[in-house]
Amino acid sequence: MSQDHHHHGRDHPHGDGHGHPHDHGKGLSDSALLWAVVINLGLTAAQIAGGLAADSVALVADGVHNLSDALALVLAFGARKLAARPATPAMSFGWSRAEIVAAFVNYLALIAVSVWLMVEAVGRLTDPPPVAGGLVMALAALALVVDLGTAWLTARLAKESVNIRAAWLHNLADAAVSVAVLIGGALILAFGWRIADPILTILISVVILWHIRGDTGPILRMLMLGAPAGIDDPTLRRDVLAVAGVTGLHHLHVWQIDEKRRSAEMHVVIADDADPYATRLAVKLVLHDRHDIAHSTIEIETRTSGCADPVAGEGH
Repeated sequence: MSQDHHHHGRDHPHGDGHGHPHDHGKGLSDSALLWAVVINLGLTAAQIAGGLAADSVALVADGVHNLSDALALVLAFGARKLAARPATPAMSFGWSRAEIVAAFVNYLALIAVSVWLMVEAVGRLTDPPPVAGGLVMALAALALVVDLGTAWLTARLAKESVNIRAAWLHNLADAAVSVAVLIGGALILAFGWRIADPILTILISVVILWHIRGDTGPILRMLMLGAPAGIDDPTLRRDVLAVAGVTGLHHLHVWQIDEKRRSAEMHVVIADDADPYATRLAVKLVLHDRHDIAHSTIEIETRTSGCADPVAGEGH
């Protein structure tokens, strides 16, 4: 039998097979994240102080949400730095999955904040306190400008990284909160509708939870070593079995090392007269060219040799 861990440079067009495969954009990208953190922390202080002065739960909620924005960006920035570290014997795939973990933590925090806001707002529905609508509108307008500015600073990175995208969506959700708070302040000023403040807070939280429900699934899938969403298992099996010399396939596992890299392992049964090296190379090329799997570990077997796996029948 033969096993190939396939850790050569040609295996990873973006790297050496162990380290993080994509550029982390030093300079402008990191500066943009740091500026986004600074302006969000400043806004948080202003909104929470203003919300307490105006007795607006929606404004305090917006301030807490902005704090979670800042923390999300800090977490995203730290994970980005960690992901750039080289692989070690203890972390042979590198640290790139730190960005996936950070994204998941950010989404969990956003869920927790949204639920907390709903609970606070429900408590105020029966007896909404008087709210200083003018102050609420002024700070909500400032928050909207900051939120949109932060979204602009991180927009380019959000296209490249699920980690930054989580923080970016976090920020866009807060922009929606700011718009709703503005509307609430206007309703309070124009009509004295104090109940608008808690109602809008509840609606904001529901919208945020609805928005992120689809984003957490793919991240959880990666953390649980699920097959990448784009992998069609029957087609992959059919393509491998179509390789000349291959007569069987079992113990097939496909997962994502990180956001950019897919990995696969399998036992391939070949004909007794087939060249094991040529057959294995042909299978690797099929995995790479047709299924975008650059990292593969393939164990070659024959009908005569059988499977050396001690767990008989698993995955066959």
